[in-house]
Amino acid sequence: MPLYTSRSVEKHTQRVTEFDILKESHKFLRDDAEAEASTSSWNDQLAKKYYNTLYREFALCNLKHYKSGNFSLRWRTENEVLDGMGEMTCANMRCEYHRPHSAPTPPSLTTLELPFAYEEKGVAKQALVKVVLCPKCVRKLMWKKARERRTEKGKTVAENDNESRERGSVEDPEEPENHGQEGDSRNTRRRHRRISPKSRSTSPRPHKRHRGR
Repeated sequence: MPLYTSRSVEKHTQRVTEFDILKESHKFLRDDAEAEASTSSWNDQLAKKYYNTLYREFALCNLKHYKSGNFSLRWRTENEVLDGMGEMTCANMRCEYHRPHSAPTPPSLTTLELPFAYEEKGVAKQALVKVVLCPKCVRKLMWKKARERRTEKGKTVAENDNESRERGSVEDPEEPENHGQEGDSRNTRRRHRRISPKSRSTSPRPHKRHRGR
């Protein structure tokens, strides 16, 4: 009778990389007290070490979904700071003027301070972040708000037009003053015509008396 050896099933454990740890423990902003506090977690220490290598004066952004009003931000690395990306060039990573020397004549850049609202581990947070954008990317960033303003302005104009049309459709029951004066003068003339025959003296004429024979 042959013997069958059972196959040993190897359990493949998923390998966790440092990048996975950074995604799990990284924070967009850290408090000074939190950064100085000593923790026993190696993951948190690695995340703080990476956080300290970032330059948080200007941020880089991704305006792929600018029509929905959502955009993503991240801090710059040392190499990006040395290349001037996000400070001497447009901060939008999808822009043609993002990389240095990408165009012979780059446009003028505008520095904006954005109120960036984000959610981190289920907690809503907000921070003011500086970005440098070209004119085209500034319009993309303000696209949703500009559209909302145009929509509100269009509604206001439509409401005003409807009100003016309703006012114009209502007829004024009172006659104009000039027509009223003409009517009064005509009525007065008619009254004078009717009254004028009666205005003459109606005293009886003296009759000749006939003497009787």
